[in-house]
Amino acid sequence: MPRHAGRAALPDRRHEEVARPALRVARRDRAAGGQGTRLGQGDPARAGARRRRGPGGPEAKQLATLWTLAGQNERAAEAWSDYAAATPGPDERAAASAEATRLGGLSDPFADKLVLAEQTGDARKVFALGRAAFAAREYGDALVYFHMGYALAPELPGFLRELARPTIGLGADQPKREFYRRYLVQRPIGGNADLVRAELARDKDALGTLEVSSSLPCTELWINRQRLTGKPPDKGIAVAPGNYKGLCFNPRYEMALFEYATVTAGEAAAMTFRWGIVENRLEHPFGRIALENPKAPGVMIDLGITSTEVGVAAPADGRKLKMVLKDDSAVRTEARMVQIEPGQRLVVKW
Repeated sequence: MPRHAGRAALPDRRHEEVARPALRVARRDRAAGGQGTRLGQGDPARAGARRRRGPGGPEAKQLATLWTLAGQNERAAEAWSDYAAATPGPDERAAASAEATRLGGLSDPFADKLVLAEQTGDARKVFALGRAAFAAREYGDALVYFHMGYALAPELPGFLRELARPTIGLGADQPKREFYRRYLVQRPIGGNADLVRAELARDKDALGTLEVSSSLPCTELWINRQRLTGKPPDKGIAVAPGNYKGLCFNPRYEMALFEYATVTAGEAAAMTFRWGIVENRLEHPFGRIALENPKAPGVMIDLGITSTEVGVAAPADGRKLKMVLKDDSAVRTEARMVQIEPGQRLVVKW
Protein backbone atom coordinates (compact mmCIF):
# COMPACT_ATOMS: atom_id res chain seq x y z
CA MET A 1 0.00 0.00 0.00
CA PRO A 2 1.42 3.45 -0.89
CA ARG A 3 2.34 5.68 2.01
CA HIS A 4 -0.54 7.90 1.08
CA ALA A 5 -3.42 7.99 -1.31
CA GLY A 6 -2.06 10.78 -3.49
CA ARG A 7 1.05 9.28 -5.08
CA ALA A 8 2.91 6.06 -5.59
CA ALA A 9 5.17 4.66 -2.88
CA LEU A 10 8.83 5.17 -3.74
CA PRO A 11 12.00 3.54 -2.43
CA ASP A 12 13.70 5.13 0.56
CA ARG A 13 15.92 7.80 -0.96
CA ARG A 14 17.27 9.44 2.17
CA HIS A 15 20.80 8.80 0.92
CA GLU A 16 20.11 11.26 -1.89
CA GLU A 17 20.20 14.05 0.70
CA VAL A 18 23.95 13.60 0.72
CA ALA A 19 24.39 13.42 -3.03
CA ARG A 20 21.78 15.94 -4.07
CA PRO A 21 24.17 18.94 -4.15
CA ALA A 22 26.27 16.96 -6.62
CA LEU A 23 23.29 16.50 -8.89
CA ARG A 24 22.44 20.19 -8.69
CA VAL A 25 25.97 21.18 -9.68
CA ALA A 26 25.92 18.60 -12.48
CA ARG A 27 22.82 20.22 -13.97
CA ARG A 28 24.37 23.68 -13.78
CA ASP A 29 27.59 22.42 -15.38
CA ARG A 30 25.73 20.76 -18.24
CA ALA A 31 23.63 23.90 -18.75
CA ALA A 32 26.83 25.99 -18.91
CA GLY A 33 28.13 23.68 -21.68
CA GLY A 34 31.50 25.21 -22.46
CA GLN A 35 30.34 28.84 -22.39
CA GLY A 36 33.06 29.86 -19.94
CA THR A 37 30.68 30.01 -16.96
CA ARG A 38 31.27 26.63 -15.30
CA LEU A 39 31.29 26.70 -11.53
CA GLY A 40 34.75 27.23 -10.11
CA GLN A 41 36.38 28.09 -13.44
CA GLY A 42 39.45 30.25 -12.79
CA ASP A 43 39.08 29.91 -9.02
CA PRO A 44 41.19 27.06 -7.54
CA ALA A 45 39.31 27.06 -4.23
CA ARG A 46 35.89 26.85 -5.85
CA ALA A 47 37.15 24.33 -8.41
CA GLY A 48 38.28 22.11 -5.54
CA ALA A 49 34.86 22.42 -3.94
CA ARG A 50 33.26 21.47 -7.21
CA ARG A 51 35.40 18.35 -7.47
CA ARG A 52 34.42 17.37 -3.93
CA ARG A 53 30.69 18.02 -4.33
CA GLY A 54 30.23 17.97 -8.11
CA PRO A 55 29.50 15.10 -10.49
CA GLY A 56 33.07 13.82 -10.16
CA GLY A 57 33.24 14.01 -6.37
CA PRO A 58 32.87 11.36 -3.67
CA GLU A 59 29.22 12.21 -3.10
CA ALA A 60 28.38 11.38 -6.72
CA LYS A 61 30.31 8.12 -6.41
CA GLN A 62 28.46 7.32 -3.21
CA LEU A 63 25.13 7.88 -4.95
CA ALA A 64 26.13 5.52 -7.79
CA THR A 65 27.23 2.91 -5.26
CA LEU A 66 23.97 3.15 -3.33
CA TRP A 67 21.89 2.78 -6.49
CA THR A 68 23.96 -0.31 -7.33
CA LEU A 69 23.46 -1.85 -3.88
CA ALA A 70 19.74 -1.12 -4.10
CA GLY A 71 19.50 -3.14 -7.30
CA GLN A 72 18.30 -0.13 -9.32
CA ASN A 73 20.44 -0.96 -12.35
CA GLU A 74 19.12 1.73 -14.69
CA ARG A 75 19.65 4.56 -12.21
CA ALA A 76 22.98 3.12 -11.11
CA ALA A 77 24.26 2.94 -14.70
CA GLU A 78 23.26 6.56 -15.26
CA ALA A 79 24.98 7.67 -12.04
CA TRP A 80 28.20 5.79 -12.87
CA SER A 81 28.18 7.23 -16.39
CA ASP A 82 27.85 10.80 -15.02
CA TYR A 83 30.61 10.13 -12.53
CA ALA A 84 32.90 8.70 -15.22
CA ALA A 85 32.39 11.75 -17.41
CA ALA A 86 33.38 14.14 -14.62
CA THR A 87 36.04 12.39 -12.56
CA PRO A 88 39.61 13.57 -13.38
CA GLY A 89 41.50 10.31 -12.63
CA PRO A 90 41.95 8.00 -15.66
CA ASP A 91 41.83 4.80 -13.55
CA GLU A 92 38.73 5.96 -11.71
CA ARG A 93 37.14 7.00 -14.99
CA ALA A 94 37.81 3.61 -16.59
CA ALA A 95 36.43 1.72 -13.59
CA ALA A 96 33.27 3.85 -13.50
CA SER A 97 32.72 3.45 -17.25
CA ALA A 98 33.09 -0.31 -16.97
CA GLU A 99 30.58 -0.43 -14.14
CA ALA A 100 28.12 1.70 -16.10
CA THR A 101 28.48 -0.63 -19.10
CA ARG A 102 28.03 -3.74 -16.93
CA LEU A 103 24.91 -2.44 -15.19
CA GLY A 104 23.45 -1.14 -18.43
CA GLY A 105 23.55 -4.64 -19.89
CA LEU A 106 21.79 -6.32 -16.96
CA SER A 107 18.11 -7.15 -17.08
CA ASP A 108 15.92 -6.67 -14.03
CA PRO A 109 13.97 -9.89 -13.36
CA PHE A 110 11.48 -7.91 -11.28
CA ALA A 111 10.87 -5.15 -13.80
CA ASP A 112 7.91 -6.85 -15.48
CA LYS A 113 4.54 -7.18 -13.81
CA LEU A 114 3.67 -10.52 -12.25
CA VAL A 115 1.22 -12.34 -14.49
CA LEU A 116 -0.54 -15.41 -13.16
CA ALA A 117 -0.94 -17.91 -15.98
CA GLU A 118 -4.34 -19.54 -16.25
CA GLN A 119 -4.39 -23.35 -16.29
CA THR A 120 -6.53 -23.49 -19.42
CA GLY A 121 -5.62 -27.06 -20.37
CA ASP A 122 -6.49 -28.47 -16.96
CA ALA A 123 -9.64 -26.36 -16.84
CA ARG A 124 -10.88 -27.83 -20.13
CA LYS A 125 -10.31 -31.36 -18.79
CA VAL A 126 -12.29 -30.58 -15.65
CA PHE A 127 -15.10 -29.02 -17.69
CA ALA A 128 -15.24 -32.21 -19.77
CA LEU A 129 -15.67 -34.22 -16.58
CA GLY A 130 -18.42 -31.85 -15.53
CA ARG A 131 -20.25 -32.27 -18.82
CA ALA A 132 -20.05 -36.05 -18.48
CA ALA A 133 -21.44 -35.87 -14.94
CA PHE A 134 -24.23 -33.59 -16.12
CA ALA A 135 -25.14 -35.99 -18.93
CA ALA A 136 -25.38 -38.76 -16.30
CA ARG A 137 -27.72 -36.49 -14.26
CA GLU A 138 -25.13 -36.26 -11.50
CA TYR A 139 -25.75 -32.55 -11.06
CA GLY A 140 -23.93 -32.17 -7.76
CA ASP A 141 -20.72 -33.67 -9.18
CA ALA A 142 -21.10 -31.56 -12.32
CA LEU A 143 -21.37 -28.40 -10.24
CA VAL A 144 -18.18 -29.29 -8.35
CA TYR A 145 -16.27 -29.94 -11.57
CA PHE A 146 -17.43 -26.67 -13.12
CA HIS A 147 -16.39 -24.70 -10.03
CA MET A 148 -12.97 -26.36 -10.20
CA GLY A 149 -12.69 -25.30 -13.85
CA TYR A 150 -13.62 -21.74 -12.91
CA ALA A 151 -10.89 -21.65 -10.25
CA LEU A 152 -8.32 -22.85 -12.79
CA ALA A 153 -9.29 -20.46 -15.61
CA PRO A 154 -11.91 -17.85 -14.63
CA GLU A 155 -11.69 -16.07 -18.00
CA LEU A 156 -12.26 -19.20 -20.09
CA PRO A 157 -15.19 -18.45 -22.44
CA GLY A 158 -18.35 -20.45 -21.82
CA PHE A 159 -17.70 -21.63 -18.27
CA LEU A 160 -20.53 -19.49 -16.88
CA ARG A 161 -23.02 -21.26 -19.10
CA GLU A 162 -21.67 -24.56 -17.82
CA LEU A 163 -22.07 -23.41 -14.23
CA ALA A 164 -25.71 -22.53 -14.80
CA ARG A 165 -26.70 -25.97 -16.13
CA PRO A 166 -26.29 -28.10 -12.96
CA THR A 167 -27.94 -25.46 -10.76
CA ILE A 168 -30.98 -25.55 -13.04
CA GLY A 169 -30.94 -29.36 -12.88
CA LEU A 170 -30.85 -29.12 -9.09
CA GLY A 171 -33.75 -26.67 -9.14
CA ALA A 172 -31.62 -23.93 -7.55
CA ASP A 173 -31.65 -20.79 -9.65
CA GLN A 174 -30.79 -18.38 -6.80
CA PRO A 175 -27.28 -19.77 -6.15
CA LYS A 176 -26.52 -19.31 -9.84
CA ARG A 177 -27.55 -15.66 -9.77
CA GLU A 178 -25.62 -15.04 -6.56
CA PHE A 179 -22.53 -16.53 -8.20
CA TYR A 180 -23.06 -14.26 -11.20
CA ARG A 181 -23.34 -11.25 -8.93
CA ARG A 182 -20.12 -12.09 -7.08
CA TYR A 183 -18.33 -12.74 -10.35
CA LEU A 184 -19.34 -9.39 -11.81
CA VAL A 185 -18.20 -7.55 -8.67
CA GLN A 186 -14.80 -9.23 -8.83
CA ARG A 187 -14.43 -8.96 -12.61
CA PRO A 188 -16.46 -5.99 -13.88
CA ILE A 189 -14.22 -5.76 -16.97
CA GLY A 190 -13.50 -9.50 -17.31
CA GLY A 191 -13.84 -11.55 -20.47
CA ASN A 192 -17.25 -12.93 -19.44
CA ALA A 193 -18.55 -9.72 -17.86
CA ASP A 194 -20.90 -8.86 -20.74
CA LEU A 195 -22.51 -12.31 -20.60
CA VAL A 196 -23.08 -11.96 -16.85
CA ARG A 197 -24.50 -8.46 -17.25
CA ALA A 198 -26.99 -9.70 -19.83
CA GLU A 199 -28.04 -12.57 -17.55
CA LEU A 200 -28.51 -10.39 -14.46
CA ALA A 201 -30.24 -7.61 -16.44
CA ARG A 202 -33.23 -9.90 -16.95
CA ASP A 203 -34.33 -8.93 -13.45
CA LYS A 204 -35.46 -5.35 -12.99
CA ASP A 205 -33.00 -3.16 -11.08
CA ALA A 206 -30.61 -6.07 -10.56
CA LEU A 207 -27.65 -3.93 -11.65
CA GLY A 208 -26.33 -0.53 -10.69
CA THR A 209 -24.14 2.02 -12.48
CA LEU A 210 -20.55 2.97 -11.68
CA GLU A 211 -19.61 6.38 -13.06
CA VAL A 212 -15.83 6.76 -13.32
CA SER A 213 -14.07 10.07 -14.00
CA SER A 214 -10.68 11.70 -13.45
CA SER A 215 -9.67 15.36 -13.36
CA LEU A 216 -6.46 14.49 -15.27
CA PRO A 217 -5.67 11.55 -17.56
CA CYS A 218 -4.78 8.22 -15.96
CA THR A 219 -2.09 6.25 -17.75
CA GLU A 220 -3.70 3.14 -16.28
CA LEU A 221 -7.16 2.84 -14.77
CA TRP A 222 -8.09 -0.24 -12.73
CA ILE A 223 -11.38 -1.27 -11.09
CA ASN A 224 -11.32 -4.19 -8.66
CA ARG A 225 -7.98 -5.30 -10.16
CA GLN A 226 -9.39 -5.28 -13.69
CA ARG A 227 -7.78 -2.82 -16.11
CA LEU A 228 -10.17 -0.56 -17.97
CA THR A 229 -8.88 0.12 -21.47
CA GLY A 230 -9.99 3.24 -23.28
CA LYS A 231 -12.05 6.08 -21.92
CA PRO A 232 -14.70 5.22 -19.30
CA PRO A 233 -18.23 5.34 -20.81
CA ASP A 234 -19.99 8.65 -20.23
CA LYS A 235 -23.11 6.80 -19.08
CA GLY A 236 -21.11 4.71 -16.63
CA ILE A 237 -20.52 0.98 -16.37
CA ALA A 238 -23.34 -1.43 -15.54
CA VAL A 239 -22.10 -3.41 -12.54
CA ALA A 240 -23.45 -5.70 -9.86
CA PRO A 241 -24.27 -4.21 -6.44
CA GLY A 242 -21.19 -4.23 -4.23
CA ASN A 243 -18.03 -2.41 -3.20
CA TYR A 244 -15.53 -1.19 -5.79
CA LYS A 245 -11.93 -0.01 -5.49
CA GLY A 246 -10.36 2.01 -8.27
CA LEU A 247 -6.77 2.94 -9.06
CA CYS A 248 -5.63 5.83 -11.23
CA PHE A 249 -1.94 5.44 -12.04
CA ASN A 250 0.25 7.99 -13.80
CA PRO A 251 3.99 7.19 -13.67
CA ARG A 252 5.02 10.49 -15.25
CA TYR A 253 3.77 12.34 -12.19
CA GLU A 254 4.66 9.53 -9.75
CA MET A 255 1.02 9.30 -8.77
CA ALA A 256 -1.16 6.36 -7.72
CA LEU A 257 -4.54 7.44 -6.40
CA PHE A 258 -7.11 5.04 -4.93
CA GLU A 259 -10.81 5.78 -4.72
CA TYR A 260 -13.78 3.75 -3.51
CA ALA A 261 -17.47 3.48 -4.34
CA THR A 262 -20.42 1.40 -3.17
CA VAL A 263 -23.02 0.55 -5.81
CA THR A 264 -26.58 -0.37 -4.89
CA ALA A 265 -29.13 -2.05 -7.15
CA GLY A 266 -30.91 0.36 -9.48
CA GLU A 267 -28.73 3.31 -8.40
CA ALA A 268 -25.66 5.14 -9.71
CA ALA A 269 -22.45 5.70 -7.72
CA ALA A 270 -19.56 7.99 -8.63
CA MET A 271 -15.87 7.12 -8.47
CA THR A 272 -14.03 10.39 -9.03
CA PHE A 273 -10.26 10.76 -9.07
CA ARG A 274 -9.62 14.36 -8.01
CA TRP A 275 -5.97 15.31 -8.41
CA GLY A 276 -3.67 18.07 -9.55
CA ILE A 277 0.04 18.64 -10.12
CA VAL A 278 2.56 20.34 -7.85
CA GLU A 279 5.64 21.66 -9.66
CA ASN A 280 8.78 22.27 -7.61
CA ARG A 281 10.55 25.45 -8.75
CA LEU A 282 12.41 26.10 -5.53
CA GLU A 283 15.77 27.52 -6.57
CA HIS A 284 18.49 29.67 -5.00
CA PRO A 285 18.55 27.65 -2.81
CA PHE A 286 17.06 24.39 -4.07
CA GLY A 287 14.40 22.98 -1.82
CA ARG A 288 11.90 20.21 -1.30
CA ILE A 289 8.19 20.17 -0.55
CA ALA A 290 6.05 18.44 2.05
CA LEU A 291 2.26 18.56 1.59
CA GLU A 292 -0.54 17.70 3.97
CA ASN A 293 -2.40 14.49 3.17
CA PRO A 294 -5.96 15.53 2.22
CA LYS A 295 -7.32 12.26 3.63
CA ALA A 296 -5.34 12.45 6.89
CA PRO A 297 -5.33 16.03 8.25
CA GLY A 298 -2.05 16.97 9.91
CA VAL A 299 -0.06 14.17 8.26
CA MET A 300 2.64 15.57 5.97
CA ILE A 301 3.78 13.85 2.75
CA ASP A 302 7.27 14.47 1.40
CA LEU A 303 7.00 14.87 -2.38
CA GLY A 304 10.59 13.77 -2.90
CA ILE A 305 13.22 14.98 -5.35
CA THR A 306 13.06 12.39 -8.14
CA SER A 307 10.66 14.54 -10.16
CA THR A 308 9.92 18.26 -10.22
CA GLU A 309 6.28 17.50 -11.15
CA VAL A 310 4.26 15.30 -8.81
CA GLY A 311 0.60 14.33 -8.87
CA VAL A 312 -1.25 14.97 -5.60
CA ALA A 313 -4.80 14.31 -4.43
CA ALA A 314 -7.15 17.27 -4.17
CA PRO A 315 -9.42 17.52 -1.10
CA ALA A 316 -13.02 16.56 -1.82
CA ASP A 317 -14.26 19.46 0.34
CA GLY A 318 -12.03 22.03 -1.39
CA ARG A 319 -10.20 23.07 1.77
CA LYS A 320 -6.64 24.42 1.75
CA LEU A 321 -3.72 22.17 2.69
CA LYS A 322 -0.60 22.95 4.67
CA MET A 323 2.64 23.01 2.69
CA VAL A 324 6.15 23.14 4.18
CA LEU A 325 9.19 24.17 2.10
CA LYS A 326 12.78 23.43 3.13
CA ASP A 327 16.10 24.04 1.45
CA ASP A 328 18.73 21.30 1.14
CA SER A 329 20.45 22.26 4.39
CA ALA A 330 17.13 22.81 6.24
CA VAL A 331 18.26 26.35 7.10
CA ARG A 332 15.44 28.02 5.22
CA THR A 333 11.91 26.86 5.99
CA GLU A 334 8.54 28.23 4.97
CA ALA A 335 5.02 27.09 5.82
CA ARG A 336 2.01 28.17 3.82
CA MET A 337 -1.57 27.15 3.07
CA VAL A 338 -2.25 26.20 -0.55
CA GLN A 339 -5.27 25.34 -2.67
CA ILE A 340 -4.97 22.13 -4.70
CA GLU A 341 -7.51 22.35 -7.51
CA PRO A 342 -8.48 19.21 -9.47
CA GLY A 343 -6.91 19.23 -12.91
CA GLN A 344 -4.75 22.29 -12.18
CA ARG A 345 -1.00 22.84 -11.80
CA LEU A 346 0.43 24.59 -8.74
CA VAL A 347 3.91 26.07 -9.29
CA VAL A 348 5.81 26.45 -6.03
CA LYS A 349 8.56 29.06 -5.65
CA TRP A 350 10.25 30.73 -2.70
